[in-house]
Amino acid sequence: MVDEKIRLAIEKIRTEWKKGDDQRDAGLPLEIPEVKRINNIAYGPDPKWNLLDIYLPQKSEGKVPIIINIHGGGWCYGTKETYQFYGLGLARRGFAFINANYRLAPEVVFPAELDDVNRYIHWVAEHAAEYHLDTNNVFLVGDSAGGQMAEQYTAILKSPSYREKFGYKMPQLEFRAIALNSAAVFLLDPGMIGDAVKGYFTDEILANKRELLDTEKYITADYLPTYISTATEDFIRDSSIKFDGFLTAKGVKHIFREYGDRENPRPHVFLINQKDQIAQQANDDEIEFFKQFVVHS
Repeated sequence: MVDEKIRLAIEKIRTEWKKGDDQRDAGLPLEIPEVKRINNIAYGPDPKWNLLDIYLPQKSEGKVPIIINIHGGGWCYGTKETYQFYGLGLARRGFAFINANYRLAPEVVFPAELDDVNRYIHWVAEHAAEYHLDTNNVFLVGDSAGGQMAEQYTAILKSPSYREKFGYKMPQLEFRAIALNSAAVFLLDPGMIGDAVKGYFTDEILANKRELLDTEKYITADYLPTYISTATEDFIRDSSIKFDGFLTAKGVKHIFREYGDRENPRPHVFLINQKDQIAQQANDDEIEFFKQFVVHS
């Protein structure tokens, strides 16, 4: 049984965030001429949640570098449809974009969502040839809760001991860099796990699996090159600033960008907004960061 306070907090998020997302995306086209989209491919057993879309640039020669997205939503909200316009925008910039659903809290608890992420990443490795995807040039993107999972999955890729704790196998993919947008890093810091988030990171999980949540403990100098983005009005902006300093101390190649200013403030995960010029610039910046790590065979 989910605690009533947690259930109400999740319901509020789902209602309010959906309303905001629908307003943000109103009138945007579901198809754009520069991109081919393939929808609702099953990557696992759950018929509703284990589905993904692939967006492919129409003009591409040879195999296409891959961006695998992990969407945000406080571990309790969000679908691939929420991220389709953002994904089409990145595919238009020359990358294949993998846009997946995963199961949500409170119906599941940690680490079930990351298990789904692992499942669809392995699906990409196994089916890349069918879609002319370049398994030698793979990039991971996550925002907010998805940023936490992208940070964590990268640590799992790079640390055999951490990977063993999750029981994951290495996917046959060459990850080159990651982008963390308004990411919920340093999850164990005070204030990061609020009522709604406790639907996923329950008290029992925090008591028994705390070691698995201490991601930063497993980050070393060989962590992937990282693009960190935040915004002036991002409510977890301090986490990104702290992560910038953390990666500097670890000697990890990374870039930190904060978008907006006093006259033009920008909120948490603003870069999903395809109607926003500053968001377009942020997306251009991340793609340029990725392009410097593409290996040409």
